[in-house]
Amino acid sequence: MKKIKEKVSIIIPNYNGIKLLKKNIPLLIQASKNHNLEDEIIIVDNGSTDESVEFLKKQYPEINIIQLKQNIGFGEACNIAVKKSINKIFILLNNDVEVTENFISPLIKHFLNPKIFSVSALSLGDDNRKKKIPEKPIFILYATGGYSAYDKEKFLYLGGFHPIYSPFYSEDRDIGYRAIKRGWENILEPESVVFHQGEQTSKKINKKYVEYIKFRNKIIFYLSCYDSNLLIFISILRLCLNTFLSFRFYSFTAFFWIYKNRTKIYEKKRNL
Repeated sequence: MKKIKEKVSIIIPNYNGIKLLKKNIPLLIQASKNHNLEDEIIIVDNGSTDESVEFLKKQYPEINIIQLKQNIGFGEACNIAVKKSINKIFILLNNDVEVTENFISPLIKHFLNPKIFSVSALSLGDDNRKKKIPEKPIFILYATGGYSAYDKEKFLYLGGFHPIYSPFYSEDRDIGYRAIKRGWENILEPESVVFHQGEQTSKKINKKYVEYIKFRNKIIFYLSCYDSNLLIFISILRLCLNTFLSFRFYSFTAFFWIYKNRTKIYEKKRNL
């Protein structure tokens, strides 16, 4: 496949992540230079109370900073940055992702195919010895929002990440699934390698709350994206059995939220 050097916008949502930025931004700067000197880097700061913004302004004046007054969550912050980005292709990166120096080009080359919606890098995590690595690009249901490239026009056509999943989790799964329903494709590209520590931002939040959001948002996804009532029932039943057997009683709170917001969920389903 032909290698392309098209400019990209690289978007990183950040919340109190100064330590991660100090570690990972230099690697990203080098990767961007290796790809295209005109790549755009955007940090969308979710109301950080550490010195993230001050650090970026002082050390990396070439980076565009979108400074939000409060933490509005992952999806909404990304949507704002995508709308303000200037290039046809954008890459979303979590601030805890360590990139390799040539990770960009293998992602971007796939967008020569007009059917491609997103391309995910291969995350090897902290231990790549136990990870099965595909020998070639493979089709996937959705690209992980923490280290993937997207077609901006298609992303905005779908309305971006849906706000119903606020503050985080399942919004990337949702938009990838909606893209497939439109006839577009999501790909995993094993030649693009990153190292993802995982949940470095969300671990600063109450663990029970994070688990509650994960559980709730999975149910929202099943209800609003699946067409088959049988598939919805089986998916929710399996999820509930795992949760109930583990005595995770936040599931009752999640179902109460689902019931209160049932109109919003089914409105989303109608507009899919």
